[in-house]
Amino acid sequence: MTGLPAVTAPVLADALDALPARLRRKVDDAVTRASGWPVTGVTGGVTVRVDEATTVTLVTVDGVVRSAADARCSCLLAPNCLHRMAVLALAPVDDTAAPPPAADRPVDPAAGPPAGPVPGASADAAAAPSADVGAAAAGGPAAPALDGAAGAGGAARSELTARQRSAADGLWQVAVDVLAAGTVGCGVVLRTALLRAVHEARANGLHRAAASGTRVAAGLRAARAAEPQYRLADLTDDLCELLAVSRRLRGTDPPAGELGPLLGTARRAYDPQAGLRLYGLCAVPVVTDSGYAGVVTYLVDRTGRVWTVADLAPGDVARAAGAGDATVAVGESGLSHRQLTRAGLVVSGGTASESGQLGAGRAVRAARAAGVGWADEPLAGLWAQPLPDQVRRAFGAATLPVPERPAGADLLFLTVRVLGGHDHTVLVATGDGAVLTLTVADEHAALPHRDNLRLLGQAVGAELRLVGRLDPTRRATVQALAVGPTSVDGPVLVLPPSWAGHADLGYDRLHSSQLGPAGGPAPASPDGRLPGEGGLAPRPRLGDPGLGLLRRQVERVVSGGRAIQALADPTARGLRLARLDLGAHLLTAMGDAARARPRNAFGRLTDDDGQAFAESWLALAVYEQAASRALAEASWLP
Repeated sequence: MTGLPAVTAPVLADALDALPARLRRKVDDAVTRASGWPVTGVTGGVTVRVDEATTVTLVTVDGVVRSAADARCSCLLAPNCLHRMAVLALAPVDDTAAPPPAADRPVDPAAGPPAGPVPGASADAAAAPSADVGAAAAGGPAAPALDGAAGAGGAARSELTARQRSAADGLWQVAVDVLAAGTVGCGVVLRTALLRAVHEARANGLHRAAASGTRVAAGLRAARAAEPQYRLADLTDDLCELLAVSRRLRGTDPPAGELGPLLGTARRAYDPQAGLRLYGLCAVPVVTDSGYAGVVTYLVDRTGRVWTVADLAPGDVARAAGAGDATVAVGESGLSHRQLTRAGLVVSGGTASESGQLGAGRAVRAARAAGVGWADEPLAGLWAQPLPDQVRRAFGAATLPVPERPAGADLLFLTVRVLGGHDHTVLVATGDGAVLTLTVADEHAALPHRDNLRLLGQAVGAELRLVGRLDPTRRATVQALAVGPTSVDGPVLVLPPSWAGHADLGYDRLHSSQLGPAGGPAPASPDGRLPGEGGLAPRPRLGDPGLGLLRRQVERVVSGGRAIQALADPTARGLRLARLDLGAHLLTAMGDAARARPRNAFGRLTDDDGQAFAESWLALAVYEQAASRALAEASWLP
């Protein structure tokens, strides 16, 4: 069913509460049937035709259903009917929050755009993708701008209020239930309970936890609907974040310096900046799991600091593909994002967040200026940094909450030589002999990432400058964002003059004619050596098998719930042989907690609250994440 307006979480929760208990058990089946009901737009809302005699009408305010009374059904059981509930459950959830009072709201003095979690990242971010625009470009998980994450909003606070602690406890309890049920058991009822808890958390200022809960709810819905963008790994990381943050908030008060990052902020503050002279670096398309898409452009000032300017709005990959040609919303330069990466910008009266995201208020003045190539200062200084220093900086940024990461802190600037490739994975070598794996930053077929990487894999021997994003979960792996030849005269990648010496892999589409004399597939010798090389062709390094086993156990619980772990017979022998003794202990403890069933005074089995199992799973998940990150960092460094 398409064309339904968004509904707020309280509306969804009120509709579920109105159902009798006997009907709640039938909600998921009703939602399945409702997916085929036709939707017709009308003035001020939509109507959904159930059958010849029954219709459901949704009345919207500013495009959103904001009251339970605005969802009406014409059947005799209304409003306590399955028709109304099924339609509301199929509608997207409006997860934006009302801004705080003006006296308490940190805003851009020039009315710049709000900045919040945008993964990704994945990254992140997210995430993932989720507060900083750079993390959103990383593919990490992301959320709307007002979902917020760590920031200055709670930095001055020393303790939680009773309402905040109650909201955190509610989030924890629902997250425990979600983990126990797994994706196979999370239907509309449990997902609605999670959205209700998220709404309560956001209303009480728990913005980081609310953002995590929103991503978990979106992941559960995607898993239930078998949507192509669903990733079990992303849902696992988001659920781990939700449990970890809500557990810290419901317990004893954390130290004052840690409370701010745990609470998060609804809106990032923008501070006035002195005149900026910026040089374009690259542009990256962004497509988030939370329904936002657009572009992030990276800029560099005279000192070598990285800044970002973003154009992100609700949309899909089609919006991201076209956002590169949209006008940059900083001043009135008239430059598109793709043009800005090859030009410069002089900004006066500008504002920016602490992380380096530029604001776009009406008082900002910006004029086009000359750009520089990657081989010229100040951009050349980015590639002059030693690789170990860049890796430590990027891994350090990966441990921070996404909105606290400085712009570009997770980027790597490398000079590499292409060794070969397979499909859209490319092996490259750095000047000091390190062998790295290049992967795509975005898997969407509408973006040219995959085709460009596949072509670069044929350019054996080509020496390139590379801008990439560190993948902290895989050994010596970089998500390629932009490339350029090291020399315009040598037999390397040949780019059109209008590209100013580099190609943005998410927007510029390479062609085999641009590979030059060094391009094209180079046959290997019978012994596996590369042409002109004295050693064997290097192979990509795989992850640790023991940690891979732990990761599968962690993800299996998220998919199948507590029952699947209780029936399993996980052996820790392989982990102990791999010297992962703590991991073996935590895995055994999780299995014991899954099978534990207390009995009452009469010897009958009783169900526990599931908290012991959730805590044991959380301990194992946090251990696996930390160990994998440490192993990935060690694979980069001598």
